[in-house]
Amino acid sequence: MATEVRSDGSLNRLKQNIFLPLQILVIPWIVEIVDQFLFQGRLAFVVIPRSIAGIPGIFLSAISHADFAHLIGNSISFAIFSWIILAKSRKDYWTTLFIGWLGGGLACWLFGLSPAHGLSGVVYTLFGYLLLIGWLERRFIPLLISVFVLIQYSYVVWGVLPTQPGVAWWGHLYGFLLGAFAAYGVYREPGTPYQAD
Repeated sequence: MATEVRSDGSLNRLKQNIFLPLQILVIPWIVEIVDQFLFQGRLAFVVIPRSIAGIPGIFLSAISHADFAHLIGNSISFAIFSWIILAKSRKDYWTTLFIGWLGGGLACWLFGLSPAHGLSGVVYTLFGYLLLIGWLERRFIPLLISVFVLIQYSYVVWGVLPTQPGVAWWGHLYGFLLGAFAAYGVYREPGTPYQAD
């Protein structure tokens, strides 16, 4: 009976983890559909550095994109990195997501080079967390996750450099650094008991 309850609970958590990133992505997708079909791509919640008008962008720029291609690219990476973190810890996921969303928006407002928007800063926060968490915790599963992400997605690192015109690389860099900060904030010391959440 206890085994059945545990397996049922694990199945429910798995279902929740699968749908959670998709539920979050519903918001930028609705915004983009409304933008493209009602505003012809002119609706943009950008974060404008050091501007009073840009303050709403601290909170809203992650749900705003230039076009569907921009949104699709960010959505795929966001979902994959989200699922990987959720497989380890929902608490770590919410903490990292919050730091990336608001911290990234604030960093772009304070230190950005020009107006920017998109979910990619949050994606880089998730990526930064995933790369570092295994080396900090030195447990088999987190380390396996970090090595897997390093091998499979090492090309993502180049996005923190000014290599592509028109891409807010500084937002990627801030997001990546915030992801490392999040990992330092939530990691469990090696040898301490680990409890799944």
